[in-house]
Amino acid sequence: MQKSLSLIDQINEFVLQENFQLPVFNDIAMRILKMARHEDFDIREMSNLIYQDQVLVAEVLKAANSPFFGGLSVISTVKDAIIRLGSRQVSDLVLIAAERIQYRATDKKLNKLLGKLWKHSVACAIGSQWLARKLSYHEKDNEAFIGGLLHDIGKLFLLRVIDTMQESNEVSFSISYELSYELINSFHAEQGYKLLSQWNLPKIYCETARDHHRPEFDSENIPLLLVRLTNQACNKLGIGMSHDPSIVLFSTPEASALRIKEIVLAELEVMLEDTMQIAVG
Repeated sequence: MQKSLSLIDQINEFVLQENFQLPVFNDIAMRILKMARHEDFDIREMSNLIYQDQVLVAEVLKAANSPFFGGLSVISTVKDAIIRLGSRQVSDLVLIAAERIQYRATDKKLNKLLGKLWKHSVACAIGSQWLARKLSYHEKDNEAFIGGLLHDIGKLFLLRVIDTMQESNEVSFSISYELSYELINSFHAEQGYKLLSQWNLPKIYCETARDHHRPEFDSENIPLLLVRLTNQACNKLGIGMSHDPSIVLFSTPEASALRIKEIVLAELEVMLEDTMQIAVG
């Protein structure tokens, strides 16, 4: 662990020296999320806003036409996507598209980790939202989605910093796949909390990033419970960097706090595997 401790010190120094440009939360995605909260939003205004970023347009249309959202006809415009899927669903797709762009590295080993992390983040987002609706926490479904997508943002941050440091020869030793994995698992919650706080995102998302692994947690924080449980379901299925098929979801404190039935947990697992059509597609 000595090397990883030394590496985290180098990472902190690298960031403090401003050699690394901190990721920023996509401004268009933030405006779309705020717009979608209001029932009287203007479809034309929302679609025009999305069209300001052609990468977002391409990603939204690709996701909207994936088998997961499959309809009878092809969606060819952002306006069609909003009409068919609704503003809330489209805002979720915008957020997915905006975040997906960040999950890239120059180093092949790190790119492999980022690919697994991306699949896990999307599955946690959609799974947490699905669970919120299934358990009739409809007013919490958006918070569950965003919390799920961003809960491991600290891992993204650390991997991107390591990639930049390696490119600029700012690290004093070779960083193996195993060391990178150990580092991000040990420090991602703290780094995620710091980054989301710097983005001035609502407290609920910062706390979800910080607390999604803590043994002691707020059992009345519904979005946090949903993300924690979905996170464990993903780990059970091997969606992401971790795979632990021995996890018994029904026996977790999160399942107990949510008073969830075993059949719902089984449905969650099936649904999570289907989400890979969006993450990969």
